[in-house]
Amino acid sequence: MEKTIKIGKKSVRLNNNVSWAIVYRDQFGRDIIPTIMPLFASALDIISGIINETGKTDNIELTDLAKLADGDSLINAAIHLGGFEFTDLICITWALAKCADEDIPEPREWISQFDNFPVDVVAPEVFSLIFKGVVSSKNLKRLEDLKKRIQPTSISTQSSSPDSNED
Repeated sequence: MEKTIKIGKKSVRLNNNVSWAIVYRDQFGRDIIPTIMPLFASALDIISGIINETGKTDNIELTDLAKLADGDSLINAAIHLGGFEFTDLICITWALAKCADEDIPEPREWISQFDNFPVDVVAPEVFSLIFKGVVSSKNLKRLEDLKKRIQPTSISTQSSSPDSNED
């Protein structure tokens, strides 16, 4: 599956065909599984925590996540994420981009073309793409159904600065 995302002001094509894991290993000298498995475990901790704490399996709201603030599920999720580094996200993104475009330069040169690398924008796109490539279609459908049931509540968010913009 190929997807184009925005990193800052640049469009970047990503491809999650299985070869991205080989590209990652060849470039960075390590397998991707030890890096991404804690991310999946973290997501599952949060989902199971919501279900266990609220008893809900549908119409889950953002306020349900807040109920986990003192719970073990959120603590376990944070522990799983503790080993994930910013550079891991950059390396994974580069490998996915390399699979979409063989002509992109080596990682240091590639990353230097961006003025910024907004984690809040890039990470969800990258992790979603990876997840779709490594989870069985049966379980992916179940997770997508669960995601559809999670309904955001009306939370008022205001920018602290009128000139703030998203990159």
